[in-house]
Amino acid sequence: MKKNNSNIDHKQNVESKSIIIEKLKNLITEDSSIEAKYKIFNQLKKSWTEIGKIPGHLSFGLNNSYRHHIKVFYDFLYLDKDFKKKDLENNKKLKQEILENSKRIEKYADKLKAYRELLTLIKKWNYQIGPVEPKIEENLNNEFDNIIKKIKESKKAYLENKEEFDEKNIVKKKQILENFKNLIKEYPKEKNEWLKLINHIKALKEEFMNIGPIKGNENNEIWKSYKNINRDFSKEKNLFFKNLKKDYSENINKQLEILKELEEYVKSNEIDKKKILDFRDNFKKIKNVPFKRNKENWDKFNVLCNQLFGKIDSKRSEIKKEKIEVSNKKRELLKNLNLKNMNSKIEEWKSLEYTGSIKEEKEFLTVIKKELENENKKSDEIEIELSKIKSRILDKDSINYEKNKIIKKIEDYKKQISQLENNLTFVSEKSDTSIFSNVHSNIDSFKREIEKLEKNLNLISKS
Repeated sequence: MKKNNSNIDHKQNVESKSIIIEKLKNLITEDSSIEAKYKIFNQLKKSWTEIGKIPGHLSFGLNNSYRHHIKVFYDFLYLDKDFKKKDLENNKKLKQEILENSKRIEKYADKLKAYRELLTLIKKWNYQIGPVEPKIEENLNNEFDNIIKKIKESKKAYLENKEEFDEKNIVKKKQILENFKNLIKEYPKEKNEWLKLINHIKALKEEFMNIGPIKGNENNEIWKSYKNINRDFSKEKNLFFKNLKKDYSENINKQLEILKELEEYVKSNEIDKKKILDFRDNFKKIKNVPFKRNKENWDKFNVLCNQLFGKIDSKRSEIKKEKIEVSNKKRELLKNLNLKNMNSKIEEWKSLEYTGSIKEEKEFLTVIKKELENENKKSDEIEIELSKIKSRILDKDSINYEKNKIIKKIEDYKKQISQLENNLTFVSEKSDTSIFSNVHSNIDSFKREIEKLEKNLNLISKS
């Protein structure tokens, strides 16, 4: 009975292939566009590869007839050079995909499964995919032939040494299960991490299944363990994505709250860059939001941030413009500055905003110093006068800077005095008196300098 059914199947397969050949013959003359014909052509090729076995004595003739009519139709198609170029390129990509798939199945631990899948790829390569450029075709064919050879040899080796292969595959399956267990020791808390884990587990499961069944009781235990681990993983995965909907709602609300705060902050006149960055950090911390909604909220967030940074840039430009105007006014004040108009110029200078440029203050004080020197004033008097002026024109930070400079000088002089006095204790009374005289002279000089500096410090501190 079974044999009769097989004969019926073979007969039907022969009829199906004969019908496809007849359709290929008539396809060129059909009244339709080249695109429509090409679509039918591809469907016929696909159908051919899906038809089962036929009697051996009929196979050669039918296959030759099929290849002949396929070639005839390609000759017809390739009259259009642009179409030919695109189709050759497409065929090359399809063959490269088959090569990648064949390399993948070559790694299967289940050599029989690898061989079965290889037969499908060979059918597709020979009967479904069209021609490629001749110079490329040879390389592609050689590469595919090499992979076919390796898979066939692996199948043969497996059939000759089943027990050895099974032992190795048991070890592989156990290692995959161990890797599976390690990956799910601690489950992720974020969606993206879950998706990574799912992909990783999917690859492990595929590797496990590709090893195929192993004879013996141990295989049953391994399969049972696999199902238990997979069940626990699926349970946790389903629970996470079920709760994720609740998280989505909460996290969307958190984003909306920050957006609301940001909208209010945009209305503010005083914008702080650090606060904007704090907003950004808090927004980034919100995870598990649906992709589309997350993108929408991030787009709104970035628009508001750009507005804030725009206001900061605008403020900077405004301040810069104001500083340029103040600097120009200060340059004007330096013109025709003399001792007669010095007080009024100082008051005008003082009324102008500090631009942050110490150089401007230095230029102003240098001009005044020259004027005082031209009046033959003593250097001590000039220093005192300059200290008074500094106390009037410098801002708080600049005054503190000047004070620190004076204090440092005082400390340096004091250290030098202390060193000299210490040196005197090591000098013998019988030593040359000029040494004593010179050291005492230096000490007195340093003390006078300290008095001057302390006076200047006092004057500048009165601002």
